[in-house]
Parts: sequence; C-alpha cells; structure tokens
Amino acid sequence: MPSFSWVTTLLLVLAWSGAAYWAGDHNRDNAWLAKQGVQERKAKEALEVAQARGDALSTELLANEQQVNQLKTEKLHAISQATTGRPCLNGPTLRLLDQAPGLSVRGLPPAASGTAAASEPVSTDTDIAQWAADAGARFEVCRTRLDALIGWHTP
Repeated sequence: MPSFSWVTTLLLVLAWSGAAYWAGDHNRDNAWLAKQGVQERKAKEALEVAQARGDALSTELLANEQQVNQLKTEKLHAISQATTGRPCLNGPTLRLLDQAPGLSVRGLPPAASGTAAASEPVSTDTDIAQWAADAGARFEVCRTRLDALIGWHTP
C-alpha cells in the first residue's frame, strides 16, 4: 500500500498546486481588472473635464465672434453715414496694393492708357474705411480663436 499513499500524496499535491494556481490566477485577473477599472474611470473623468472645458471655451469663442460681428455691422453702418464717397486711391495705386503681400484688391480692370485712364476705378474713403473695419474684425476673430486654442492647451 505504500504506492497508494505515494499516488495519493502526488494527487493531493497536484490538486493543491492546481487550486493554488487557479486562485492566484483568479486573484491576479481580479486585481488587473480592478486596476483597469480605476484607470478607465480616471480616463472617463478626465475626458468629461476636457469636454466641459472645451464646451466652455467654444461657447466663449462663439459669443466673442458674435460680438465682433455685431460691432462690425454697427461700424459699417456708421461708416456709410460718416463718409462722403470721395476718391482716395486711384487705379495704379490699387494695382500696386494688389501686388503687396497679404493684400487683395478684387475686381480691378487691367491698366488703362490714354483717355480711358480717366475712367479708371478708384477707391473711395468709404471703401477704405469699410475695408479697415472688415480687416479689424477679421483680425479680432482670429485673435479670439487663437486665444481659445491657447486656453485649451494651457489649463
């Protein structure tokens, strides 16, 4: 019977080893799942905070852009009341400005010569004032967008 006891001992050792392995593996898996759950919860909370911050920045940006557009509309109306439409810049000057970096003078006819030069288009004080108001509004919108982008990256 000694062989039966040896076999029984071996089977008991194998059973305990198997049970211990299963228990350890089960506990390791549970610990890993718990750790993953904590990381997922933290990531979800961080995402919710980022979304709330992004929503707040977007709301502020849209409000600023709406305010800039409202002011631009008011100023364009005031400009049309305050200016006389007298000529300020002639055709050659406008063509030179059109070739300057970052500027665009739209709809200019080709350079005229002779008697046609007298009928060459000009830019009026109203045109220039409206262009300045529009350029200022575009700059302000760009500035507020950049501020919002910077604000997003620097909490």
